[in-house]
Amino acid sequence: MKNKIIICITCIGGRLIYDIIKALRDANDYDIKIIGIDSDKNASGRLLCDSFYIVPHSETDPDGWLKGIYDLSKNENINGLITFSEGESRLVGKNKVFFKKLNIKVTVTSNNIVKILTDKLLMLTYLSKKGLDVGSFYEVNKAEDFMPIAKKLGYPDNKVVFKPRFGRGSRGVLIADVKQKVFNQLLPERFCGSGTIKAIQNICIERDIIISDYIAMPYYGGNVWDVDVLSKQGKVVNVAARVRQLKNPLWPTSTGHKASTDKRIIVYASKIGNLFKIHGPSDYDIVIDDDGKPKVLDAAARFSGSVGVSYIAGVNMMSQLLRVMFDMPLKEFNIKNGMVLRPYITMAPILEKNENDFL
Repeated sequence: MKNKIIICITCIGGRLIYDIIKALRDANDYDIKIIGIDSDKNASGRLLCDSFYIVPHSETDPDGWLKGIYDLSKNENINGLITFSEGESRLVGKNKVFFKKLNIKVTVTSNNIVKILTDKLLMLTYLSKKGLDVGSFYEVNKAEDFMPIAKKLGYPDNKVVFKPRFGRGSRGVLIADVKQKVFNQLLPERFCGSGTIKAIQNICIERDIIISDYIAMPYYGGNVWDVDVLSKQGKVVNVAARVRQLKNPLWPTSTGHKASTDKRIIVYASKIGNLFKIHGPSDYDIVIDDDGKPKVLDAAARFSGSVGVSYIAGVNMMSQLLRVMFDMPLKEFNIKNGMVLRPYITMAPILEKNENDFL
């Protein structure tokens, strides 16, 4: 008998959601019903799901989000939940008993580890104490600390990165660059950019931005890898890595990837997963420094929103995640090293019941 899985997937409006849904359905060892949720009623992935529900945003209305899951457990009998946002990961981590009572298996590891993974300062401190080479980093809690801390990291001879301890993506990322005399905002809709320390401080004053809960670290100018890691009871079972190929290194969504089996990255990411003793998915941004050594930049207690890229390159991390969640035999996958991928707008088949719903 095949496992009958009724899985709820969050963030169903994600830009690369089609590959995630397709990967989940592309397996012959379980039967699956997919329930999609999002705070946006127009989330594009709704047409790919067996059912779709609107729920409040987990960070602005956590109680409403939990109630939405509770209602789904009664209306749809969901037995699994896959989260794709930081806020959801933290909320699920804090409410494990809630989900256990509802008999819903979740992808989020223990709450203590979630809190460390989703705080860059705690994450780097934890790994450093465990003996992993994470490079130099400092806590920053006010703009006046920018200059003295930057000097510790080699400024003005070297660029320095200041970024929020919490959250993902490029929001709030500031690059101290002595050659950039005027602040250069790198994304029009997000506060992130580069400039001298003085230029950065001035823009914070001008926009009434209070700097707190930041970290500082060296600017690594090399390629960055997105690395999804799947672990079972503290042991890594799959690693899928891909090099980001972005026009703008701070761009929030993928403009291209290249599948990679670089041993330095695979070994380093595996060490991180094993040090955290995770059960479930995790995601790391890893860079190679000027000496050819990997350094972790960011981490999450979930898969990346672009995890479907690895499915196209030969590793179905999504179906393997279900096997971990529901204690099913794992499958073996081999990534097609060097496969270059780009996101295209394409025609995709949807469920017949959604025929009269339009994007």
